[in-house]
Amino acid sequence: MKATPVPTEKGYTQVALALPAFYIRVLDGEADFLGQRRSQILELLLLRKLGLLVVERAASAPKYAIKAGELDQLDRFVWHCKADVKKQFDALRLRMGNIPPKTWIVLALNEWIGLPSGMADLTPKR
Repeated sequence: MKATPVPTEKGYTQVALALPAFYIRVLDGEADFLGQRRSQILELLLLRKLGLLVVERAASAPKYAIKAGELDQLDRFVWHCKADVKKQFDALRLRMGNIPPKTWIVLALNEWIGLPSGMADLTPKR
């Protein structure tokens, strides 16, 4: 796992939360695939959502399947981000109904990996 944030940078703030283990695994997988830090993946998703960055997920990106208990097991996660990124993040969450940081991250990751309806998208069609 890569260090977050880049050790020489100044002016970072923290967003601390508990994420289901599945989303920690997805965040780690995407960071490894793109050669970025987890914090950079979240910033990429934020900028994408704000319309400031146009980026598509590669077809060769990892696929994820939920493992038993991964949604129930919560792991502590701290997002180290620049103060201006945090300000944009807070403003976006407010526009979305003042949703909690955890909710935004789950929704953003689901959308990014092609599961906009969450785990329902993994349920076999009848």
